[in-house]
Amino acid sequence: MKIFCTGFCMLYSIISFAQIRQLEVEPNHSTVGFQIPIAGFSVVTGKFTDYKIYMDWNDDQFINSTIYAEIQASSIKTGIPDRDAHLITEDFFETEKYPTILFESDSMPQIDFSNFLAFGKLTMHGITGQVELPFQIVKMDGNTIGFKSRTTVDRIPYGVGSGFKHTSMPDFLAREVQVEIDFWTRKKKN
Repeated sequence: MKIFCTGFCMLYSIISFAQIRQLEVEPNHSTVGFQIPIAGFSVVTGKFTDYKIYMDWNDDQFINSTIYAEIQASSIKTGIPDRDAHLITEDFFETEKYPTILFESDSMPQIDFSNFLAFGKLTMHGITGQVELPFQIVKMDGNTIGFKSRTTVDRIPYGVGSGFKHTSMPDFLAREVQVEIDFWTRKKKN
């Protein structure tokens, strides 16, 4: 019994001292952006302006850290109001029916000193799929951590624009959307 109590106390001490920082994105200094090739001639860029990203950052075991992101799909901005209005219709995001894009990590293995992978579920347009989101720590200072992530997402399995046909150009929109996320965090307010 004494050995069990000693072991339990040691385990409790380790868990108690594991530093888990609850962080949220500072939206004024962050961007959730994307770009998509158009007919092989050009690229359209855009961003989402309404989103929340939270992290439980485990300093001792990075793989047990978690990240959760919620993006309001109707906040999409590409610089052309008519195009933005089209993107929220049933041809693309269908935001009245599917207002949010969600990402929730299952694990976050560390690749090297500053590079990580977030394995998790992406839900978009009402469809959930498993994704791998690489990200890199740009700078750390206390609870402020700067990140960047560059990846691609195939929009077709999520049904985003899968039925859209241009009037004169086949393959007008590329399948692969390049995602560019830059953000920094701060400690959550209680």
